[in-house]
Parts: sequence; C-alpha cells; structure tokens
Amino acid sequence: MARFAVGAAILLFAARSDILTRRVTDLCWWAILVIGLVILEAQLVSEGESFIFLLSPLYIVVFFLSLWYEGEVLGDNIKAGDGIKLAAVLNLGAFVVLGAQVAVGSLDPRTGEGMRHLQLFTVPLMMLLAYVFYRAQLLSGGADAKAFLALAVLLPFYPAPFLGIMELPGIFRLICPFVLAIFFTGAFFTLFQPMGMLVYNLGRGDRGKLMAFAFRIPIAEARTRKFIWLSECIEDGEHRYIYFRFRGYDRKWKLKQLKLLAKDGLKYVWVQPQIPFMVYLAAGLIFTCVVGNIIFFMIVKTVAGV
Repeated sequence: MARFAVGAAILLFAARSDILTRRVTDLCWWAILVIGLVILEAQLVSEGESFIFLLSPLYIVVFFLSLWYEGEVLGDNIKAGDGIKLAAVLNLGAFVVLGAQVAVGSLDPRTGEGMRHLQLFTVPLMMLLAYVFYRAQLLSGGADAKAFLALAVLLPFYPAPFLGIMELPGIFRLICPFVLAIFFTGAFFTLFQPMGMLVYNLGRGDRGKLMAFAFRIPIAEARTRKFIWLSECIEDGEHRYIYFRFRGYDRKWKLKQLKLLAKDGLKYVWVQPQIPFMVYLAAGLIFTCVVGNIIFFMIVKTVAGV
C-alpha cells in the first residue's frame, strides 16, 4: 500500500507537470529512489533476510547512479577519468554483493523466499532495460526513462492487486517484472487515444478524415497554443493531412504552415494534442496496482495459444 501511495502520488504530480510545462523535476525520481530503498530495507528486515541480502540497497544505488550519469556517478563536479574509475570500483563491489547473494540465497521460485530473491534480482535488469529503452527511443523523454528507472526500485515485487481478479503464475512474475507490466499497460492505454479523440469530436459536431487523430481549433489560436502538432499542411502546393506526428517539426515550420493554410482560405485547422507518455505511465501504475497485470498476461496467453 505504501509503495502504491508513493508511486501514484509522485507519478500523478509528474504527469501534471509534464502536461503543463513538458518538464518534470528530478526530485520526483530521487524521492522515489530514497523512499523505495527505505521500504525495501524494512521489508527485508521484517522477512528475516540474511545480512548479505540486507546489502541489496548498495548495488541498487550503485547501478542506479551509474545508469543515471552513464558512468560518472558524481556528475560534472569531478574529472571524467576519476569518475570512470570511481564508477568501476563501485560497480565491482556491487557485482560482488550481487554474486554473493546468488551463491548463498535460495533461488527456488516455488518458495516465498526464493521468489522474493529472484524478483529482487530483476531490479538491476529493469534499470538496465530502462536505459536501453531510452537509447532505443522506446521511451522518448528523459523523464519517462528516469521514472522507469526509479519505479524499478520502488516496486521490485508484485503487490497483491486491490481487486485480486487474477492470480498470476510465479514464472510470469519473473518474465514480466512489475515495472515492465506498468510500462506495457501504459503503452496499451495509448491505443485508446483515437477512440477518445473520436468521441470528443463527435460530441463537438466536428467531422472529417482526422476526427480520430486530431481536433479543430481556430488558426489564430493555433499560432499561440503550446504542445500541439499540426495535422494538416501545404506541401508542394497541395493540401495534405498528417495522421501521425511525433517529432521533427519546430515552431518556425508550424507558423509558416499556418500562414499558408490561412492563405488557402482556412479559418480552422486540425491539430494533435501532445499527450506525454507520463500520463499513460501513471494510469498504468494505478491500473496494475488496483486490477493486476491482466492486460499483458492475457495478450501473452492469447498469442501463446494457452
């Protein structure tokens, strides 16, 4: 419950900030890291874990900082060479602790202790995956990647969903750690954006080819409105529609196109809202904590034919 409350509150705050300013303070992710480590250590103590497992926050912090700063764990305040050396020493120590845990701890997923250990080992893997997703632009914003990185620490274990609709197999919890379930659920929710846009436009009485992708506003408003993409433009003298827009069109291009569209006789223009993925990530966290990871599980089950 504490993990859910912290994660939901901070992600909702971050989503609001991302919507209004397209910026999210790093304090959000540092707060999740610190609180997540405190809760984790308290849980490990209450579970009666051995001393070597009580050192888990050590390698989690080292890997977190290493990925955050990409090797220079103290940031720009030290020389690059010294930063790499320090990162190497700390990471070596972290791997020694992690290796010792693997060597002496129970890894039997049929037991509560073994499942807990195996899920704990997925934390550094998920932090590395956050970095890979960011580099591959599957997480297009730095804040999204940092959120994924921090949530891997806050939510290392599958919580019991509040509604308890479905009990997931233990092997699935290892294949799809909880933070990955949040990411996939958030990504799945983006598929409903066209449906929401369609209902919105039908309610306003706006019809057109773009009604499932965009909404209409006056050209004068489009000139000053932030966080929108134009969904129609003039190219090679022809009026064209743009169904999907991600990056690559700056304000200068936007103003030029609005001027051309106005000359073409348009008073209104179709635009797409720039909805940050942070919004869907917050929705994914709340859904998976309340209902469970049933969306991704059912997709996998359907694809596998079982």
